[in-house]
Amino acid sequence: MVRAVKLSEIQGKRNANTGIRVVNSRHKNKAQLRSHQVVLVAVLLMIFMGSGIGYVWSNFEGTQIGYDISKLQQEELRLKELNQKLRLELATLKSPQHLQGAARHLGLRSPTPEQIVILP
Repeated sequence: MVRAVKLSEIQGKRNANTGIRVVNSRHKNKAQLRSHQVVLVAVLLMIFMGSGIGYVWSNFEGTQIGYDISKLQQEELRLKELNQKLRLELATLKSPQHLQGAARHLGLRSPTPEQIVILP
């Protein structure tokens, strides 16, 4: 027994002229992301972004530390030069020639033999 078939059913399932089933839909099963997949992708994205930010931050800090070291080395060199100049000035001020000149300038003179007292 042959049952009556509607024309719309024939057109939807088979080609009306040839009777061969034709599937024109290539994207019949579209991939849908589930909620746990969306969460996983978001977590992975956050980890990736965090590692990128961390990498950039560490490079920036390394560069800043390099600049700080350079400035401190220049300051150390300046202080060493100042220390050398101050040591030279101290040696000059302690020299007997300088002390004699300063004493004469103040009106002091060498002691006479009667002014010298030898302690026992």
